[in-house]
Amino acid sequence: MKITLDEVGNLPDISDMRTRRENLVCTTVLTFLLLLLTTVQARAQAEHEIQVYASPTIQKRATIFELHTNYTLKGSEELSDPKSAQYFNATLEITHGISKNFELGFYVFTSINPNGEYEYLGSHIRPRVTVPAEWKWPVGASLSMEFGVFRPDAHTDFFWEGEIRPIVDKTIGNIYLSLNPNIGFALNGPEKHWGLSPQFKGVYTIKTRVGIGLEYYGNMGNFNSIGPMSAQEQLLGPMIDLYVDPKWEFNAGFLWGLTPSSNQQIIKLLLGRRIGL
Repeated sequence: MKITLDEVGNLPDISDMRTRRENLVCTTVLTFLLLLLTTVQARAQAEHEIQVYASPTIQKRATIFELHTNYTLKGSEELSDPKSAQYFNATLEITHGISKNFELGFYVFTSINPNGEYEYLGSHIRPRVTVPAEWKWPVGASLSMEFGVFRPDAHTDFFWEGEIRPIVDKTIGNIYLSLNPNIGFALNGPEKHWGLSPQFKGVYTIKTRVGIGLEYYGNMGNFNSIGPMSAQEQLLGPMIDLYVDPKWEFNAGFLWGLTPSSNQQIIKLLLGRRIGL
């Protein structure tokens, strides 16, 4: 079969098709985020690991040590004692690359409560697998399963909990987008539930060294018990990433609560160091 020059001119432009596909991906991610913004329920204490994940796993045989810290400057407006939410949370995360597309992580959760007391709050293990680059998906994608014991404070019992974290991300020029529609669960105890905890990150990279953008964090209660908007938590704020050295990871941000039931002001910092690269 022969194709004339006129017919070639009528064929779809590949670059236009790629642009439309990228626009569709971005629109889908943003639309999903907007839908999730209307269904998030509050917690009195900030999460111990406040991070939106990227899809790639760490390189095989490499290890990264990360320290996640955050401090609640101002808790929910509905608390009788606003200082009761002023926890300093510190989480040590150690992740090792088992193979090209598989990693295993381990967490230790600790906290300093508003009374200045140090507390050990639990530990998790987290296997994660990523979609191989050879599959040539239009987006990056990976899936992690985190599981272990946890307690809100030293005066309560440990319970079994975890999360299933799908990760979908996309880089378009200098813009990076990542969506983590996490499914959190507790298998026993008073907080027994299955629910959705969406997270989103949008970053603009400047001269490959600095990324500035926004991060969003939310949390639903039970799937069968979604609270009213006034009882929901929605956190949004600016963030910065530094790409000074591939051995180091730096992320910092400030989050504001968008509803009265949210923690109103949280500052967070992530420092990481890779070895074995």
